[in-house]
This record gives sequence, structure tokens and C-alpha cells, in this order.
Amino acid sequence: MECFYGEFVHALDAQCRISLPSDWRQKEGETEMILAPTTDRALVLLPPALLDDFFERMRHASITNTKIQRALANFGRLCKKCRCDRQGRIALDRDRLNAIGVENQVKLSGAVTHIRLSAPGSTDNFDQDDIANALGALDEVNQSLGLDQALKNALGGKA
Repeated sequence: MECFYGEFVHALDAQCRISLPSDWRQKEGETEMILAPTTDRALVLLPPALLDDFFERMRHASITNTKIQRALANFGRLCKKCRCDRQGRIALDRDRLNAIGVENQVKLSGAVTHIRLSAPGSTDNFDQDDIANALGALDEVNQSLGLDQALKNALGGKA
């Protein structure tokens, strides 16, 4: 699975397209992403493979669970499938961009597993507290998923 690192600000063209950095595109074949909203005035571009396992489990659960059916319907309604053209541009939706305060430029932030889109100027600066908070959150995820133990097991108890 591809990973996304770094931060870029790109101008939108008249058709609301931006160029994805070449490192963020598939090396072979088409680059396809899912554009989804967040709860904090941003959008995310998700590689479909990131959601494959999750949606496969939800597909089975939704057969008998109307709450899951509604949640998936709402998520699907709010998302848009996007593909890069030959020049590496991806078309975004003007209404969704307006909702997050994007006018003629958009900030693309590599969020390791996905790409975060926001208005330039939103959380542009980071300091030591931001770094400490990010590392603390990663440590919490690590502990909740039992990744330390999985690593120790993989290394034969030597981690």
C-alpha cells in the first residue's frame, strides 16, 4: 500500500483540478481515490484499498443491520470516486471545497495512509506540542492494537 508524506499547496484550475505529486500516484495503471468529508473542515482522499477490508466486513454485517445500512448509505452519498487524468490531475467538487473554506488553492497533507485536503492557512504551523500530541496519539493506537506485542512475537520476544 502506498504511503503519503509531506505537504503541498496547489492552485485549483477552472475545473477544480489539482495535480497530485508524482510520488502519490500509482507507478503503473490508473490512480483512483475516494474523496470523503471529515468532521473538522477538511476532505480526505483515500486509496480504495485502504477501505477494502472494512467494507467487506460491513457488507456482510449490513445484510441484517439497518443501522449499518444507513451508515453505509450516508457515507456513500457523501463520497466521490476520483481518478487522475494523464497529467496527474484529480477533479475535486466545488461544493465540497466551499464547505471547507477552499477558494483557489488547496493544501494537500500526506497523512501516511491517506491525503488530507484543507484550506491553506489551516494549522499551517506546528510546534513541539503538536509533535508530542501526534506521537502520543500514535502510541495510544499502538497500545490499543497490541502492536508492541505483535512486534515482540514476530521477533521471537526480542523487541
